[in-house]
Amino acid sequence: MIRTKTLRLALVIGMLAAATVARAAELRPMAIINSERISQEYPAMRDAQEQYQKFVQDLERELSLKEKALSTAAEEIDSQQLLLGKDALATKMQQFEKQKAEYFQFRESAEQKADAEAKARMQPILDQVKTIVERLSKERNLGLVVDAAAMTVLYVDPQLDLTNDVLQALVRGDK
Repeated sequence: MIRTKTLRLALVIGMLAAATVARAAELRPMAIINSERISQEYPAMRDAQEQYQKFVQDLERELSLKEKALSTAAEEIDSQQLLLGKDALATKMQQFEKQKAEYFQFRESAEQKADAEAKARMQPILDQVKTIVERLSKERNLGLVVDAAAMTVLYVDPQLDLTNDVLQALVRGDK
């Protein structure tokens, strides 16, 4: 009973929200951009993505070297296990555990560095795109701008696509 009322309430709220969005779209035109196309066609974004990919590849190379060293250490312990005395084996195991902990710490730090690098390289361009879209929206009295790359779009009138205008503004260096 409570579940049914909750479901009905959610349905009514959803319908009201949809009606509000539809009404806003009726009152003011809407448009789209295609962020994927901007990423492919805007040279500064392509450069930022290439630099980020190189940064990640360097981190992955370093991570791979650490993995190989860890694997070699494990194999060495396994092959020498019967030859080493109890104390020597314990020492090797401690060194291995320390090396393993350093590896996982490096791995976590590498992921954080990659996230920070992506943000540092791409966020200024994304902020610039957002500023341009906001300016174009105000100039054209748009009620809504949707990123076509982030959702499935079945049809868009080409006149509603701001992507060319955004690309031109980026090339001009607009803020």
